[in-house]
Amino acid sequence: MTSRFSPVSRRDFLRLRRTERGKVLELSCRTLFMRCSDAATAVGEDADPETHEPWMGEPPARFQRRSVAELVEALEAELRDVQVLRLLDPEWLDSVDGAARIEAAIDGFRARGGLVERAV
Repeated sequence: MTSRFSPVSRRDFLRLRRTERGKVLELSCRTLFMRCSDAATAVGEDADPETHEPWMGEPPARFQRRSVAELVEALEAELRDVQVLRLLDPEWLDSVDGAARIEAAIDGFRARGGLVERAV
């Protein structure tokens, strides 16, 4: 049997729980903040690995990062399949890149009947 969904990584699996109220997504706002900060950082983008010569030493690092928009889209997709969103360390949401869109996704989740819990 083939699945139309991409494989779930261990980290994603550990964030999803099933309770009597339905599926619960535990979202670490601190981790989201760090990933959004990393996505907004342009490390090594001024150096071109294609023009690197062996005499130059270690080649520049190439990072393939998801953009802030991609991270928020992934969150929105995850919220479609759960009934409860548990926000861990929600104070980190105040200063995250894309905070307005994240709050809009959470508000939309609430409007669809989802329950939002804030754990401190």
